[in-house]
Amino acid sequence: MTMLDAVTRGTASRGAAAVELAVLVPVVGLLLAGLAGGARIGWARAQVEEAAAAGARAASIPASAGSAQAAGRAAVESDLRTVGVHCRSIGVAVDTSAYGTEPGTRGEVVVTVSCDLDLSDAVLAGLPGSVGIAATASEPVDMFRVREP
Repeated sequence: MTMLDAVTRGTASRGAAAVELAVLVPVVGLLLAGLAGGARIGWARAQVEEAAAAGARAASIPASAGSAQAAGRAAVESDLRTVGVHCRSIGVAVDTSAYGTEPGTRGEVVVTVSCDLDLSDAVLAGLPGSVGIAATASEPVDMFRVREP
């Protein structure tokens, strides 16, 4: 081994750590952004399910089907607005067919909520797209109360 080989042997890997770091930093950044986006979608899905449950609870209380639909819709919209879920569009369907039955008959109110979750403010500003989220919840109607269809 000559003196020149001994001097150049240590320089062969010089700068390799900087290259590895330059490659890994964007990959780790994208991974973290993906995790944050997934967490945001999971959180929003849980909030939509909670809003559907709140809407069903609110819709089971009034004595008439019209009031039940209005109460259920208002509860869903208020719940989603309070927690800060940003939907491009919200759909609320309240099934009040149980209000058409006689007192003493079991029945339930079913609320279905659909939300087109806007992802533009999720992880990176300007992230395109949206994700559709839907949830359904039901609550029993008081079987001994007089109901108006």
